[in-house]
Amino acid sequence: MSGTERHTEPDRGFGRDGISGLVDANRALRARDVSRPGSDEQEAAERVVAAALARLERPRR
Repeated sequence: MSGTERHTEPDRGFGRDGISGLVDANRALRARDVSRPGSDEQEAAERVVAAALARLERPRR
């Protein structure tokens, strides 16, 4: 996508990986922070693991 006079875009050169022009340090740090699970997600994961372990401990039929 090219910029216009009204909406200029920064020049983003693409490296050999094809994405280095899209991701800068600020975007990478934001993505890392957003992708971290919160306490609700952590508790849900612990419940799922506990249920799976309980199923493994049941005797087979």
